[in-house]
Amino acid sequence: MNDPATSAWNIHISTSDLNKLKAGFEAPDMDHRWEVTPKDADENGITYIHISRSWTEEDHFILAVKSCDKDGAEIVSIAWDQNEGEVRREEEYAKKEVVVICKMVLKCEFEALSFYDPKVLWSSRR
Repeated sequence: MNDPATSAWNIHISTSDLNKLKAGFEAPDMDHRWEVTPKDADENGITYIHISRSWTEEDHFILAVKSCDKDGAEIVSIAWDQNEGEVRREEEYAKKEVVVICKMVLKCEFEALSFYDPKVLWSSRR
C-alpha cells in the first residue's frame, strides 16, 4: 500500500462468513479482478485477510479478524490504500467496497451490514 490508513470497524460476522474469509480466493485467470488471501492467526488470535488485485497482487485492503468465543467473529479493523489512481479512497467508501468485494467474490452474507449496490458504488466515483 502506498498511502495506508487504518480504522477500527468492530463488525460481527457469522461463522459461515469467517470460514469463507479464511478459505480465501485465488483468481484462476486475469478475468477475476480480486484475490483474497488469509494469513495465519498471530499470537493475539487475529487473522489478517489480504484483499488484492489479481494481476498486481498489491494489497488494497487488509481486514483484521478475531474469532469470538461464541458464534462467528469480529472484523476488528480495516486497513486500506487511500489512493486509487486519481481518486482518494475515504474510510466509508473503503468499508463499502470491501463488503461488495467479499459478497461478490466469496459470497459472504455480512448480515450486520447494509446492502451496497456495486453499480451505484463504483459508478459514483468515476
